[in-house]
Amino acid sequence: MHRLPLADELPYQFLPPKPSKFWFQASRPLRRRLLRGEHQVVAVDVTGLEHLRGVLDRGDSLLICPNHCARADGLVLLDLADRLGRPFCAMAAYQIFEGTAGLRKFLFPRLGMFPVDREGADLAALKAATEILSSARHPLLVFPEGEVYYLSDRLTPLRDGVAFLASRAHKALAERGKSVWIAPVGLKYRFPEGHDPLPAFHEKVKRLEERILWWPRAEMPLIERIYRYAEAALALKELEYLGGTKSGPLRDRIVALRKDLLDRIEQRRSGKAIAGTDPERIKELRRRCLDALEQTDITPEARAQVRRDLNDLYVAVQTLSYPGDYVFGVPTCERVAETLMKLDEDVLNAGTTKPAAALGPRRAVVRVGEPIDVGAFAGSGKRPREVIGTLTAELERRVQAELDAIGGGRPLPESALGQAAQPQASSSG
Repeated sequence: MHRLPLADELPYQFLPPKPSKFWFQASRPLRRRLLRGEHQVVAVDVTGLEHLRGVLDRGDSLLICPNHCARADGLVLLDLADRLGRPFCAMAAYQIFEGTAGLRKFLFPRLGMFPVDREGADLAALKAATEILSSARHPLLVFPEGEVYYLSDRLTPLRDGVAFLASRAHKALAERGKSVWIAPVGLKYRFPEGHDPLPAFHEKVKRLEERILWWPRAEMPLIERIYRYAEAALALKELEYLGGTKSGPLRDRIVALRKDLLDRIEQRRSGKAIAGTDPERIKELRRRCLDALEQTDITPEARAQVRRDLNDLYVAVQTLSYPGDYVFGVPTCERVAETLMKLDEDVLNAGTTKPAAALGPRRAVVRVGEPIDVGAFAGSGKRPREVIGTLTAELERRVQAELDAIGGGRPLPESALGQAAQPQASSSG
């Protein structure tokens, strides 16, 4: 996963969206070239586009919420905008607006993109998003997972900011007899028929093994090599944080490591447990750390501890991307590719924002589900906080249903499985 610069390292600057049909159409060849060249996405298959058209034809407001499983997702979703014939607005981490001599700061707003500081209470981005939804002129694209987890078959717990945003905009629209609709979108990538990704898998594992000074074990089944590597990486983190390696299923050990990290930082930053899912706890702890860095009277020792806490929270985010049983429970080519791509970012490209190299040509499969009427939830008589929680849970259920409907990937050949073919491997990661 990319460790993006924080606000005290790269100052945040809000840039309002200025969606332009001219720039959206003019950028189409560049966007498609990037999709094919940098990300090797050779085709985009879409079903359910009529759900989006139905909302737009009524003049209602549309909030598009897909899972976030790869760096190519944003470009793939813009392909939907091309098919609808109208630009999207999109909320994106402010750090990606930097670089290329100011070109991104010029072009991205004209493609409807606007930056958000995901670590703080970004009132400017919140206001812009609310205005986009309230005006109902352009669909708004938001990835409610917040991070790229490379887990296309599973959702990580969604952040509740999307439901809060939709509920807030609905109040303004209801006065005009309109509503906000949230479109759940499932997105996965598939290797084309006839393409064999196994040679690229073996080459990537070889590079990973060599990075930690291991002799590549080409004679071992692929899954066993990946499992062995995962054990080594986790053991290093356990030694660093827990003082020794642990035993038991890989999944349980990952959860225990994350719990230890969050519990210790909560004790320092809050003095008590913080309610919510692990992603929500991480976000709140990161906010408190950044608030501490802004204090003018902070000592060098305290500043160093905050920096260490931020590093440890980044490790906690990484553990969310490695559930432990993802590949070994259901060994498909696509799950192996996702795992190797995130290891590419975390090990081979650590400290950079270089995207993981795609492991061969892929086609994106996009499935748009039946939109959720926010008005039906807002008018339920529940308190606002309950409405947001219920709406978030419903969106999570709907996005996961679309992912399930896309189906699993291509099974790995028997020769690549090794012990993963045995029943006990599916529960131990």
